[in-house]
Amino acid sequence: MPFPSKGDRLAEVFRRLEGMPAARSSEEAWLNLERTLDAVENELSGVPKNPTRWRSDGRMYMPQKDSELKAPAKGVRKFRSRGHYVLFGSNGAIEIQDLQGRTVHDRKGADGHGVLV
Repeated sequence: MPFPSKGDRLAEVFRRLEGMPAARSSEEAWLNLERTLDAVENELSGVPKNPTRWRSDGRMYMPQKDSELKAPAKGVRKFRSRGHYVLFGSNGAIEIQDLQGRTVHDRKGADGHGVLV
């Protein structure tokens, strides 16, 4: 049986995030996304986790902490992954954008607001 595509796996990450309680901080949001992404990839990618092979193994990984970019607003942390920008709000919100800056997922923080309040 073939493994789901990256797009299908990413959709599953988003689905699972929506089923979780909203995060209260950027740190909690990071951990929620990291745990969810790892769980989905462990279950559905067929590729063992090996961050040194992120460029070639076909598995999705969290952005590295050293990939942080200039944030668009105070209280926002922005990271570049291979195919997306990931923004974390101090309120626990997560916004994932494609490389053209279009939002592909917007998870509100515990205060009910998005990353860019």
